[in-house]
Amino acid sequence: MTEPTPTPDNASTYAPWEQFRRPYVRDLAYVLACPNVLTKWLNLAPPQNTAAITVHSASFWQAQFDSYLTRLQELDTTLDYQQLTRYLLTRPSPNRLGFHFEGLLSFWLTDGYAHGLHPYEIIASNVQLYQGKQTIGELDLVLYNHHHKLTEHWELAIKFFMGSAPFAPENWVGINSNDNLQRKMVHMQTKQFCTLWIDTKDHGRVKIDKRYAVIKGRFFLPINHNDFVYPDWLAISFPMHRWYDRQDTANLAALDLATLRPAHYVEWFTKRDFYDDPQQPLLWSQSELPMSGLYFDHDKPLVIYPEQEVLVEAKR
Repeated sequence: MTEPTPTPDNASTYAPWEQFRRPYVRDLAYVLACPNVLTKWLNLAPPQNTAAITVHSASFWQAQFDSYLTRLQELDTTLDYQQLTRYLLTRPSPNRLGFHFEGLLSFWLTDGYAHGLHPYEIIASNVQLYQGKQTIGELDLVLYNHHHKLTEHWELAIKFFMGSAPFAPENWVGINSNDNLQRKMVHMQTKQFCTLWIDTKDHGRVKIDKRYAVIKGRFFLPINHNDFVYPDWLAISFPMHRWYDRQDTANLAALDLATLRPAHYVEWFTKRDFYDDPQQPLLWSQSELPMSGLYFDHDKPLVIYPEQEVLVEAKR
């Protein structure tokens, strides 16, 4: 039986991470099971001599999740969970979403390699790039692929973008309206992916053989856009939800504001049920509009945001 194509209204149906009860295990499962947003790399940067950039397929990430599933179940049911929590909470800035994403992937890479569940060995991380004495950036992860005998550079990004027509990469914009998918890809291509050789602490000077952009997260479609067609670069199994214009009183009126709960910071990854408190007072009255941000309508994530800012950014 062929599985139906996920849509914003049934995205939660295709959420294998929801089977886990411990929050950080659920986050880790999300990071593995969520596909890369891209089905292929789009060359959006000005013409220049840059190396080829690759993205992992959705089937690759599904295979990693399947291979690691038994280990996820162990982390969810045994004291091994402490290994995961200690690892994440002792990393720099664990409360920032990007650092949390990197920490989760780094734990999987380290733990999975130690258990023989994948061939990727971390040989360097957060490699500083210099121009003279000035730091100009860093590389997220440099791995050795023991299966293919290649040194790989993985550059990571976790993005929660709202889309607007015509849904090109520049039309997917973040809560910070200066951030969009095209800008992130251009930055990766012209900054981090230009490096050929790096110096490592334990492995000396190594040459990068292959480059992967790992871009995950959630996308949000406008609530009044029901004829969305996936562009060929966007993975159809990527988590897709809805966003509401804060001034759209008609569609907002269809929401039950009495049960709409604002998300805590880490819930951009996965929902924490222990934050659900029916006795918690509303942060707004029925006659007022919720502030911009991520919310849960029961278990379904949604974003409320001023449409004006998104549309202005999308037209630039």
